[in-house]
Amino acid sequence: MHTIAIDALGISQPGGGRSATLNVLKTLLRQGDSYRYLLLLDRPEPELAVGEHVHQAIVPLRQRILARSWAQLAWPFLFRRWRVDLVHYMRGVKGIALPGRSIVTVYDLTVLLYPEIYPLVDVLYWRFLQPRMLRKADRLVAISQETAKDLVRFYQLPRERIRVIYPAYDPRFRPLPRDEVAKVCLWYGLGQRFLLHVGSLSRKKNLLTLLRAYEHLVHRGYKGQLALVGRLYGKGYDAAFFDSLAQSPVRERVLLLGAVSEGDLVALYNGADAFVFPSLHEGFGIVALEAMACGTPVIASRVGALPEVVGDAGVLLPDPRDAEAFAEAVERVLYDREARQSLVSRGLERVKRFSTVKAAEETLALYSELLA
Repeated sequence: MHTIAIDALGISQPGGGRSATLNVLKTLLRQGDSYRYLLLLDRPEPELAVGEHVHQAIVPLRQRILARSWAQLAWPFLFRRWRVDLVHYMRGVKGIALPGRSIVTVYDLTVLLYPEIYPLVDVLYWRFLQPRMLRKADRLVAISQETAKDLVRFYQLPRERIRVIYPAYDPRFRPLPRDEVAKVCLWYGLGQRFLLHVGSLSRKKNLLTLLRAYEHLVHRGYKGQLALVGRLYGKGYDAAFFDSLAQSPVRERVLLLGAVSEGDLVALYNGADAFVFPSLHEGFGIVALEAMACGTPVIASRVGALPEVVGDAGVLLPDPRDAEAFAEAVERVLYDREARQSLVSRGLERVKRFSTVKAAEETLALYSELLA
């Protein structure tokens, strides 16, 4: 029986990367029981303990750089002990000079598109070291056509070595009964009306534009709140947003909820008037998929892979920094009942294209190809 090692270090951090990785892995490990799996993690994941063919190896360090350094030293011995035939680096970081065939999943190249919003060390890594690592991989998995194009554009990688495998949403994201939704929203201090943003609190998410758009809406009579779900992302700290928020006339109506449980997040999507997402760039944008699966209209920027995900099932705006246009788009969704219902229906239909079964089958086919 072949043994496949899967590097999923870092998925303990809440966010789109965790969701995209876990959603596929849970199905893949159940479908692919003809292989043995060695999961490389920074903490145990009970949802991935699906059988005797799966073993979780936990890195004993939590700090990101220290954990990676420890793994670089320990994994060659671990791979030999387990007779690993293939390594899938699912978090986009390939080990240096580690033996065996390999696949690397790449989420996005935002750091090369917007270097000004990232630390210099990250820019240098993605500009000079990452392409060397990726060229040594046997195959690359891009999570969207947009990311695949960027890999060719920035790194001149052969397109035939790149497979596009879309992430999928968890089926738990679905429309819920109103009373169940109301209880969760009340617990978080939310009223009957609010706009929802889900994502890290970072410069990439363009939250200053969202704040300005919300101020326009309140000025024109919108009575709801603005809820921001997501952890503070230190490397992309958005000082301009937080400074503006502190002085904003709507400060008391903007709720910073931090990271929330998946169960609560489903309810928050359901309770929102709309999901608002003016991001500067996305390699996929799984949160937009989750919102549509819950029957919530999506207003987002037409950047990166968001058109691939949302298609005609949401409102996509060409300029992510145009706060006035964003406010006007939200108003149309709020007050045009027919347009709103059309978006809801199209969203519920569109998400059917992104199933965990399809993503797992395509990943297993790639494993089979390399192990043949």
